[in-house]
Amino acid sequence: MRRILISFIILTINGCDKTNKKEPQNNAEIIPKTETSVETETTDSLNLKEKFLDTTNIKTSPVKILSSKLLKNEYSDHKDIQLIYKNVSKTDIKAIKFEWYCENSFDKPASGRSFFIKGEYTGETTFLLKKQNTAFKIWEDFSTDANTIIAARAYEVIFTNGTKWKLRQ
Repeated sequence: MRRILISFIILTINGCDKTNKKEPQNNAEIIPKTETSVETETTDSLNLKEKFLDTTNIKTSPVKILSSKLLKNEYSDHKDIQLIYKNVSKTDIKAIKFEWYCENSFDKPASGRSFFIKGEYTGETTFLLKKQNTAFKIWEDFSTDANTIIAARAYEVIFTNGTKWKLRQ
């Protein structure tokens, strides 16, 4: 009797007791990345990059970007971005919306604060910028892997007289 009980315990421990056991079912389906999805990703990235490299409509911008620089954040792995910009118009500005495009070390769109955002980022300022004056702004924690700023620009400007300028795309 003792020998039978020991054998039963050993068989149960080794998983040989198959009574009333169901195999776990995995309903997840692995979908391999096809060439088509890779091509679409690459095409989308190129279109976004080309959009930022097209400077045709920026010539009319009342804000000129003088400098854009990535900064190492002191308290996290995220990087900050600093824009130095100038009001080149004849009117004071009360608000500016900026956008910029960054890539990582592999020349792919950089990851953003939210991992589903890739490459394109925005920021804004409501600091009064007098005509012909220069200012700077730092946006913190915007990316984990940005290596290069491809382009930065103002895409909407609100003047103190109530008029607006928008970048035509």
